[in-house]
Amino acid sequence: MNPFLDVARPLALAAAKRLMELRQSTLVRERKADHSLVTNADRDADQIIRQGLHKAFPEHAVLTEESGRQGPSNAQYVWVVDPLDGTRAYAKGTVGFSVMIGLLKDSEPIAGVVADPLEGHLYEAALGEGCWYSTLTPALSLRRERVHVSNRRELNEMPIVTSTGFPETLHGLIAEQLHGPWVPAVNSVGIKVGLVVRQVADIYINHHSVHYWDTCAPQIILEEAGGRFSFLDGSAITYDLESDYRHHGPTLATNNQRHADLTKILQPLMRPAES
Repeated sequence: MNPFLDVARPLALAAAKRLMELRQSTLVRERKADHSLVTNADRDADQIIRQGLHKAFPEHAVLTEESGRQGPSNAQYVWVVDPLDGTRAYAKGTVGFSVMIGLLKDSEPIAGVVADPLEGHLYEAALGEGCWYSTLTPALSLRRERVHVSNRRELNEMPIVTSTGFPETLHGLIAEQLHGPWVPAVNSVGIKVGLVVRQVADIYINHHSVHYWDTCAPQIILEEAGGRFSFLDGSAITYDLESDYRHHGPTLATNNQRHADLTKILQPLMRPAES
């Protein structure tokens, strides 16, 4: 077993369990400085994960959406965490939220766990060790198997998924070029990458920039499943830890069968959404 995953997995499950417990109580909703939604569930999950990582790996740094970066400034390993990705879906009680714990080594993703407690999915991967999927029982116990993205390569057969806020005009433009089926839009990068890993979708298009904690765990999970996660122009996703922890533009995640073709098709269509 991988020592990083053996710590991250139970922490993700513990945070997921706390999220499910809090769904039965009254949520405390607030707005951050950027007007995004945050709840007491975000903060409880954040605390569980941060404390667990600091205890297991005191020499590592930890970067989370809710608490920023903590730990040694020169750390080779940096955990990148979204304790509740898809807060809006969670607050509404709908599908589309997850717990995501990723690990960077020298600014490159090397391990990741994504837990979807509402629908009962757990994804995990470590560099060079493949992608593993578990079905979560109500007690959050695991049934584990190795998974791989699909080998579909005909564009009219490759299902597409986007976020819930995807612009209707852009949807129409893309549908004119890509004739594959559209999977219902859903929140959380981890949930959508999970759809690609489980072969429910083959193309995940994100029309706006996101933060490092949105992509770190999903990226290694998808790539170890045989997929590809890049910026819209096909360039590699990078993690500059001296920046504001935000990627510079839209991203594309696929089963890697037609990734280069898709970047050429999508770039001219999505330029208005990038600006």
